[in-house]
Amino acid sequence: MSGIKILHTADLHIGANVSFLGERSMSRRIEAVMTFERIVSLAKENGVEAVLIAGDLLDFNKIETSFAERILDTVKTASEIKFYYSAGNHDPLNFDSPFLKNSLPENFYVFPTKDTCFEVKEGVKIYGRSFSEILENGEDKFSIVPDENDINIMCIHGEYGYASGRNPISDGFVIESGMDYIALGHIHARTTPQKIGNTYIAYCGCPEGLGFDELGEKGVYIGTIDKNTCDLRFVPVCKRMHISESVDVTDLSDTIEIFKLVKQTLSQKYGENYGENLYKIVLVGEISENTEINTFEIAERLKENCYFAKVYDKTSVKFNLDELKNEVSVKGEFIRRMLEKAENEPHNKDKIMYALKIGLKAFSGEVEYNENN
Repeated sequence: MSGIKILHTADLHIGANVSFLGERSMSRRIEAVMTFERIVSLAKENGVEAVLIAGDLLDFNKIETSFAERILDTVKTASEIKFYYSAGNHDPLNFDSPFLKNSLPENFYVFPTKDTCFEVKEGVKIYGRSFSEILENGEDKFSIVPDENDINIMCIHGEYGYASGRNPISDGFVIESGMDYIALGHIHARTTPQKIGNTYIAYCGCPEGLGFDELGEKGVYIGTIDKNTCDLRFVPVCKRMHISESVDVTDLSDTIEIFKLVKQTLSQKYGENYGENLYKIVLVGEISENTEINTFEIAERLKENCYFAKVYDKTSVKFNLDELKNEVSVKGEFIRRMLEKAENEPHNKDKIMYALKIGLKAFSGEVEYNENN
């Protein structure tokens, strides 16, 4: 028996409205469709026999007709590959599903909402089931017992390691499944394939990040599954990365100076194509009392080179404590008492000095509501 070459993907969320991008939201939605096209091209280039889509291909079922048609047309271009799709909680297999309303390509297999098995080729079977509704409790077991002589693979959307939730999947489920590999969807962070009993299991993560809680490179798994063998490699496919970058602007005193440093930092760290990404820039460090940072201007200037940029000012003010503590004022008295407290409580010195800085910002009317975050 020979193994099978697969591509494991999930959670493309085609149709998702990325509202924070404003007028670029639609272009980003189109890019998700293009990422699916890129995944299919990658499968063809690598001689993949089966593409496993473990749920949430769509962000919701009532997406534009053109998006659904583009997905199916793309599948048709790879007639030599079999596609297996297990619907997730975002695109459950119900009366709204475009995969029930449209004529499907012969090489596109959608798992029904009951436990089901498809034969890919002799000695290789794919198992799975689809969500029937958005809030799907699921069952922590699979009703079909596989032939242990076959290569058995499962494609399923769910929460591994949870006792409850959306289709919880326990170690017991994995061990009792009799699978050689379980291709998971739902969690957007990629996990390294791990072996539970005799079964390998992994999340491939989402191919495109949807926000700044999904940072870095995103992609798919490609490789060969055989009995007792899981040889998968991660392949990046994302058009753009979401990146959160902290930039230390200590002692800089001018918005343009700060902008140039941010731009230089991004260029050096992410290369000549750094502008393709989406950035959350966090300015840190200590600046003088008189420095005013215009985060809006920095963001606008970055947008000349970057697809998207948002800038946050988390700098702190550098105070001359030796000078300020001699003031005959409430502020001076506050500083003297806090410095004395820090000297008498060395184990709490860092916390006391931080409280001192917050207090001094309060004197200047600069404390934000979420200052302690």
